[in-house]
Amino acid sequence: MKVVYISSEISPYASTGGLADVAGALPKALAESGLDVCRIMPMYRPVYDKGYSLQDTGVTLKIPVGFRTYKAHIRFHEMEGIRTYFVERDEFFDRRELYSLPDRDYEDNFERFIFFQKAAVALMDELGLAPDIVHSNDWQGGLVPAFLEHGIQGIGRAAKEKTVFTIHNLAYQGIFPGSDYAYTNLPFSCFSIEQLEFYGNVNCLKGGVSMADRVTTVSRRYAEEILQPEFGCGLDGYLTKIQDRLHGIVNGVDYSVWDPQADSYLARTYGPDDLSGKAECKKDLLKVMKLDRRRGNRPLIGMVSRMVDHKGFDLLVQAMPEIMKEDVSFVLLGSGMKEYHEAAQEWSRMWPGRFGVYIGYNDELSHKIEGGADIFLMPSKFEPCGLNQIYSLRYGTVPIVHAVGGLDDTIQDVSEDGTGGNGFKFNTYTSDDLLASLRRALQLYRKPDAWRALQRRGMKQDYSWTRAAKEYIAVYENIG
Repeated sequence: MKVVYISSEISPYASTGGLADVAGALPKALAESGLDVCRIMPMYRPVYDKGYSLQDTGVTLKIPVGFRTYKAHIRFHEMEGIRTYFVERDEFFDRRELYSLPDRDYEDNFERFIFFQKAAVALMDELGLAPDIVHSNDWQGGLVPAFLEHGIQGIGRAAKEKTVFTIHNLAYQGIFPGSDYAYTNLPFSCFSIEQLEFYGNVNCLKGGVSMADRVTTVSRRYAEEILQPEFGCGLDGYLTKIQDRLHGIVNGVDYSVWDPQADSYLARTYGPDDLSGKAECKKDLLKVMKLDRRRGNRPLIGMVSRMVDHKGFDLLVQAMPEIMKEDVSFVLLGSGMKEYHEAAQEWSRMWPGRFGVYIGYNDELSHKIEGGADIFLMPSKFEPCGLNQIYSLRYGTVPIVHAVGGLDDTIQDVSEDGTGGNGFKFNTYTSDDLLASLRRALQLYRKPDAWRALQRRGMKQDYSWTRAAKEYIAVYENIG
């Protein structure tokens, strides 16, 4: 089976988060399962900056976007048996950030990702890739099924590949003014309530949902949640109509990258049979974050997150004074809304030696937090899948999560006697419920034998991409 995987970001080339991690790991797992897989993504400036030896295909495509035609130059790179094609157009993609400036989205996002998706379809035809499955992702790939059916000029196309579209986060739908529909060159019949139209606007994610043969989300619970108004972001009614072709598959993690037994970022490696190295990692993390190392037995809470409302930062602001009354240390890595940057910096001043923050993203530090923290906090208001709670399990860093989406799928609440479960969950999105779960965790932390048993249970669980790839292959094979 031949698969073309289309994503607006792919790790390690360029990334803003979970989508890139999935696009980096899932195709590799599919290839290891015997599928013929290649990927297509934009040629961003970070790809140049990382110094990959890109090869020139010699292919230049002419891509219509509305009444204008742009050239797309195509390069490629081979890594771990997967060929990735890069769509190069400097005016669209030679930018430091992928989608937005600190204060606003790029104003030409609709135009630039129409160009990318059309170039992906044109490239498949130019190279004669003839895939069995075209798998696209999120709103930046939501129009791929439409361009496969109608062609990049909107006048039809001969090939009829089967299509799969994955929703990584329904909150980001790619909604643009209906007056910009002409950029697509699609037949006006596609601008209908059953396909792309959404309250007079173009909804790119709805396009993928409506036109793909199968739709997947990144956890089983999230596939159920998005059918409800609370999580459906205005599309719950429409998603309910297509739920017979909607599948929830829990994301995997790449254990070649996230493994405390072989992680070069850690001060000392460790595993479930010998956890002694984790104490060294904790000392190292406290040193890196300039926190008090004299109380090494003080519980250390870690967070690596976008600092935005839906990741639970509104709840964290309410809860932080009570959290810090518990005589814990806290390490936070992330960036997002200015008000939360300021709040975190104020916390570091209020609790010097106990609260450390790094505003931005640092891959090495994210590994050190997973390795050095005792507890990992994920209080997300909603979470389609989440990966850090799965990383945390492997690193023996006990997760505390809000019981939504993939957090609910992957974390089983610790039993009253402490002998079952792999983490702590709270069901009501309140600071009181969060604090109750934290206090339960701290109570068990004071029982070293029970705590180590909990760590080991989590470390031995399998959330590899091999498991997830089998489920995706089943979806591919069952398309009629």
